[in-house]
Amino acid sequence: MAPNFFRPYLFAGLHILGWLLLGFIMLFYIPLTWNVVLPQVFWLWQMIVLVLLIMLFYSNAKIIVPKTIIKDNTSPFLVWAFLTIFTMQLIAYFFTSQTDLHTKISIVLGFKKYRNPYFDNYVFMLTLLVLGISTSWSMLQYWQKAAQHKQKLEQDKTMAELAMLKAQINPHFFFNSLNSIYSLTYSNIEDSRNALHTLSRMMRYLLYSTEGERTTLLKEVEFLKDFIALMKLRANSKLNIITEIPEKLHDYPIVPMLLLPLVENAFKHGVNATEKSEIIIALKQNDTSLTFEVLNTFFEKTSNTEPGGIGLTNTKRRLQLIYPHKHSLICGVNKEGKYEVELQITLEQ
Repeated sequence: MAPNFFRPYLFAGLHILGWLLLGFIMLFYIPLTWNVVLPQVFWLWQMIVLVLLIMLFYSNAKIIVPKTIIKDNTSPFLVWAFLTIFTMQLIAYFFTSQTDLHTKISIVLGFKKYRNPYFDNYVFMLTLLVLGISTSWSMLQYWQKAAQHKQKLEQDKTMAELAMLKAQINPHFFFNSLNSIYSLTYSNIEDSRNALHTLSRMMRYLLYSTEGERTTLLKEVEFLKDFIALMKLRANSKLNIITEIPEKLHDYPIVPMLLLPLVENAFKHGVNATEKSEIIIALKQNDTSLTFEVLNTFFEKTSNTEPGGIGLTNTKRRLQLIYPHKHSLICGVNKEGKYEVELQITLEQ
């Protein structure tokens, strides 16, 4: 908020400083280096030129350039530039002829005669300089606003996509979880009650901790542990679940429901009712670098080389939107015939 508040004052200060510097050069530095006593009319002319240049700068930058060059219509701008140069020369000729300024300056500087009284090189160069700077400044402002507008549109699009992805993930998760608990009620009432309590804790997390764009790593890991515990309740004796999650983690903001689809896919596509199955879940942290690995048995009949459908696809999309150039996701069947997922993220403060 503070930088945006002071930005207009900063730009105004830079403009004032720039005009003061140009005025100093025109009114003091150049004339004083001549080491001569100049007539009063010379100082008046310098001030008139400075005022004309200021008017030219802002009229060109704020009115002419936005209505011509920015709208891909350069012909009127060229006409305007030519008329501006011609008008400045006309004003210079009128003033100097009425005040006899050229003759007075020639006498002071020791010249016999002013070289060309009909064309003022000094005014011509200053006019071109101001036209060039004001045009460049106006174009730069336009490009900056266009870039900011584009960035705002991309941010709005990203937020809309994230909202849609999150809306897809939550029902997808609850559908599978409720099915698991429903199956458990037939075999063990006590375990099903514990499962319902775990699910209610997870629902509370989803309702109150995932409303914003970020949650905390500790909450996300606790949510993941609850999910794994819930899946263990319905696991058969042929499934071996190994978790390697550190007890102590450095807490950082993270996108909610980012790790869950990777684990959910392992339970959904890597478990077989009649064959031995194994799921290994490992989490490693090195300061802001987070590595999450999931390894599970691969059953070709119930899965493919990229199982998970909505879950994994949404996870990839969310990573691209939220952690561009700050993540890597490798997934596929390894040499041992198991499906392996390795996610690396650089978290931010």
